[in-house]
Amino acid sequence: MPHAADNRTLKHGCIVMASGVGARFGGNKLMAELCDAPLVGHVVRATDDLFSRRVVVTRHADVTALCETLGAQVILHDEPCRNDTVRLGMEAMDGCDTVTFVQGDQPLIRPTSIAALLRAAERDAAGAVRCDAAGCDAVGTALADTAEGGVAEDYAMELDAVECDVDAAAGCDAAESDVAGAAKHDAVGCNAAENGVARIWRTSFDGVPGAPVLFPSWAFDELRSLPRGKGGGFVAKAHAEYVRTIEVSSKWELFDVDTRDDLERLQTHVARCGSASLLR
Repeated sequence: MPHAADNRTLKHGCIVMASGVGARFGGNKLMAELCDAPLVGHVVRATDDLFSRRVVVTRHADVTALCETLGAQVILHDEPCRNDTVRLGMEAMDGCDTVTFVQGDQPLIRPTSIAALLRAAERDAAGAVRCDAAGCDAVGTALADTAEGGVAEDYAMELDAVECDVDAAAGCDAAESDVAGAAKHDAVGCNAAENGVARIWRTSFDGVPGAPVLFPSWAFDELRSLPRGKGGGFVAKAHAEYVRTIEVSSKWELFDVDTRDDLERLQTHVARCGSASLLR
């Protein structure tokens, strides 16, 4: 069954973030194995056939070699900070209407969940067309139906580590926002809605937001010029009233490996659940 967004009209890009140095893991965690394959390999395969453009951004030669064998474009770099990783990835996203950031240490993320983000963006853009026809005052109503089954909510978002180490823990300050904020006439309000996707879309489980995260084109300039050490969460937090979430099927989809204990937990989960936990 195809995973791509139905009736796709937008050009979607993907950046796989794979530059973490693995300080808490004690080495390159991205090449640690789960079910006889490196963590980052599971992630790359989960993004197959979903995007018009896809790039893996890494500072690891072994990750580069692996991802190239999997058919992914790779940017190998030696830049120090998270904002550098984002900027390098964005340089490969020319012509895209959206960019989805996928973490290289979330091996159980499902293609269906990533595709749900793309479908949400497609509906969002369709709502923007209706907004253009009905007038800016109707933007909140026009975009309200982009949520599937009522699971989309507003969240303030903080993915960034305070330190420049791109492997540092990402925090998340989730808070509900007013849906009426969609009708604001600011730099990313009606003008953004009229021009395409108005919302930042991210995955969540049980109301707790996580990654992957999809950004529309109005956020691209900010993503390219992030403050030192910051990631996409800096942009999303600045525009929290435009963040919406899509629920995934399991907390394990959003589980990221930061330590060897995390990897052991994941291995135990997969052993208990069998291959079903890795089904795409």
